[in-house]
Amino acid sequence: MKKLLLIIIVFVTLVFLFMGGCSIIESRVAHWTTDFNVLPSDSRILYEDGAEKVADEVSRDLNKAMKAVESRQFGQFKEPVKIYCFATPESFSKFSGIPGKARGASVGNEIYLSGLMLELPDEVYGMVGHELSHVQLSQTLGVISFNRSIPRWFREGLAIYVSDGGGAPRNYEKETIDMFLQGKYFIPEVEGSLINRALKTNAPIGPRMFYSQSGMFIKYLANTYPENFNTFLVGIQKGKQFKENFEESFGKSIAYIFQSFIKTLTKA
Repeated sequence: MKKLLLIIIVFVTLVFLFMGGCSIIESRVAHWTTDFNVLPSDSRILYEDGAEKVADEVSRDLNKAMKAVESRQFGQFKEPVKIYCFATPESFSKFSGIPGKARGASVGNEIYLSGLMLELPDEVYGMVGHELSHVQLSQTLGVISFNRSIPRWFREGLAIYVSDGGGAPRNYEKETIDMFLQGKYFIPEVEGSLINRALKTNAPIGPRMFYSQSGMFIKYLANTYPENFNTFLVGIQKGKQFKENFEESFGKSIAYIFQSFIKTLTKA
């Protein structure tokens, strides 16, 4: 009985360790239940019957998105990636083990795109780029280090930034600024977590707002302190400790710059 319990604990832990995207991958047991076609023009892209349009969009965007991630994150992909395109939110959820309302997710070197993307062709590039950001960093740092050393707000905000807004709610800027000014926002932690279930905030804001706020703050860092931000990203790619690397690159603490950022919103 104890041995069985240990096996279950190890299995669940490994599932979490290989989590690499916006949504939590809780189960991969259903992988064998779905049949995929390989896109003739690009063997990296697999799709269910009915998801051909998404696969075609990915084929147009994939190389461009990979180059954008490598350029903006100052790091290279070390292993091939695979993109799975699903025909329905239900098959996406069954295969990945996450709620069907999610548009995409990644685990290891794989990216999953929900059937929801069939109705959002203009957002395929952004979603692919967002998940590629996670994949590239996890390849470079290793999955465990990626989760433990990089705070979730930074991972998600960076992915939104390098993908030109991919994964962030659209037309949500006013609500995001209002929430910041109300004093309700994510906590800019300086460490990650091995199991990334919780969104660290000082008030209930929900995942949608968490993503929007994270992306807005990263955009501020990149636009206001471009050289410092680039230096910081190079340090991240080299595996430097997050907090020390930030303070060395920017000359100030994250907390200080975060509050300075919020003050700028009062002038917006």
